[in-house]
Amino acid sequence: MKTTATSRPSLGSLLKRYRWLYLLGWLFLALIALLAQWLGPALFEQLRWLVDQVAPSASLGWKIALAVVALMVAPMAAGIVAQFLLGYLKGRSSSNALLQMQEKLFAEIEPGDERGYQVALLAWPNPQVRTLALVTATFEESATGRQLAAVYLPGTPDPTKGSIKVVALDDLTLIGWTLDDVTSFHLTFGSVSPGSC
Repeated sequence: MKTTATSRPSLGSLLKRYRWLYLLGWLFLALIALLAQWLGPALFEQLRWLVDQVAPSASLGWKIALAVVALMVAPMAAGIVAQFLLGYLKGRSSSNALLQMQEKLFAEIEPGDERGYQVALLAWPNPQVRTLALVTATFEESATGRQLAAVYLPGTPDPTKGSIKVVALDDLTLIGWTLDDVTSFHLTFGSVSPGSC
């Protein structure tokens, strides 16, 4: 049996592969140096002022200890506040994205005739489970004459990401829900519904 030795990468290929990482590292170090030079004295001056306000009569040793504790706690507190604000903004953007998806869904499946898109229940993926389906088209199977339906199964929580199935029309149970009912049902993980089928 023939064995092949693994070739080690050359210095040139390593430099080529990691050059951007290397440059990014230098940029990061330069940024730290600039921040330390410009903001460092101001930061320590603010810390000294804060310690003087909290413990004006403390000894120098206690003031240094308090400054070190403040230097350790302040970034953590700022990070918690920043994380909360970012989470709040992300939540708002997620809500806006879901509303835009709902509008997109309505635009995509706007009724094209007087019948409109009917909402139905489909026994899928097994006979014991009922899945909400939008009937988007009906047609006849040429070989048997059986009536078929193209149905769209909306996804949760994004109703615009679903799947399309072709089923026998007799396998569907039509219900009186509207498109708004269906999208609200999916967007709220099933917690909001008309209350009956």
